[in-house]
Amino acid sequence: MINYVNWLYESSIFITGTVFIYQLFLKRKTTFTFNRFFLLSGLIFSLLLPFFSLNLFGTGGSNDGFAVLMAPVTIVSGEVKTLFTTPAVEWPTARIIYGIGVMLFLIRLFQGLIKLGFWSRKVVFARHGRFKVAHLPGSFSPFSFFNLVFIGQNDYTEEEISQIISHEISHSANWHSADVILLESVLIFQWFNPFVWLLRRNLKEIHEFQADREVLQQGVSPVNYKKLLLYQRTGARLELVNSFHKSFIKKRFIMMSKNNNTSKQTTFFATIALLTFFIGFMACNQTEENARVAESGEVLKSDSGTGVYDIVDEMPEFPGGDKALSMFLISNTNYPDEAVQNNLEGRVFIKFIIDEKGKVTEPEIVRSSGHPILDEEALRVISVLPDWNPGILDGKTVKVNFTVPINFQLSSGNDPSPK
Repeated sequence: MINYVNWLYESSIFITGTVFIYQLFLKRKTTFTFNRFFLLSGLIFSLLLPFFSLNLFGTGGSNDGFAVLMAPVTIVSGEVKTLFTTPAVEWPTARIIYGIGVMLFLIRLFQGLIKLGFWSRKVVFARHGRFKVAHLPGSFSPFSFFNLVFIGQNDYTEEEISQIISHEISHSANWHSADVILLESVLIFQWFNPFVWLLRRNLKEIHEFQADREVLQQGVSPVNYKKLLLYQRTGARLELVNSFHKSFIKKRFIMMSKNNNTSKQTTFFATIALLTFFIGFMACNQTEENARVAESGEVLKSDSGTGVYDIVDEMPEFPGGDKALSMFLISNTNYPDEAVQNNLEGRVFIKFIIDEKGKVTEPEIVRSSGHPILDEEALRVISVLPDWNPGILDGKTVKVNFTVPINFQLSSGNDPSPK
């Protein structure tokens, strides 16, 4: 689950950067083809790059690498502790809400596809080149889906119908429906992300700007075409289609009146900004991951040839994550009375293996605190750890090394006497 959460987080950051750079450089430009390419490529890279930065494509190796070392857990003498039990789920409410959202948007997508399928079987299509045009009963805003064009039984003149068909065929010829399907699919998993919604809106605007331009390039009167847009009354609509409706009509009029300002400088800077953002974030994130692995300043090499891995596709996870592991260790470790009386402090490094079933096996001290009584307590608490979610490599559960540093620290009232 943790890798999915990280993918969700990182892809959201990448999408946010893509939309921000688009808004800054390209939003008001009439380079519609490039703008569309910019948003789509930014979206696709946003979804794929986390897999590379998270090393999810199989960087597992044998014990020739380094054992995973989590941040130290500090046990302070004299602390009042609450007995900690491993939570079944650390954030159940968030998972439930997210899961409900995913299901609702998945149902929404399938409902749209089913409705389109129903309409496609219900009507009779007339050939218009490689496209099919059908008239729907009732008042519908004209729309298209791939090579299918649907027009409601509104009161249109022959000239208006010709303009509408040209507009919808432009959507079909440019494969705008593929963009829509992609965005609706992303929304299933990123429904909570406002920048996905903003990207979706920007892309739909570009679709309309492109279609409007291509209609006018056929010699249609701009005045008559604008009147047709104003005349439209939105009837039943689907989110899966490119619709000839009045949404953001003022923006469309403004874009129709603008000259085609194909500034290579602007597109160049937008591309450089996006690449810099992607590479910079990945580099910073990788540096942060490396720092977390060796946060204690110690790097421990493991034995080779044992069939136990150090780094795998999906690392073992304590139920509830690192925070829950720290809470478990703090709540279940007892600072020995003898150590308190003798003012003993120190750090113990315990190495153990999470086997294929998630069980903690073979705990051992790889670096002593210098005080056997502290070493024994650290070894004891590691031995009673509950089962973990096992590590996964190439789709199979495997044995993975893990190392936990435990600090034993006296409270201020029990400071070691100076030597």
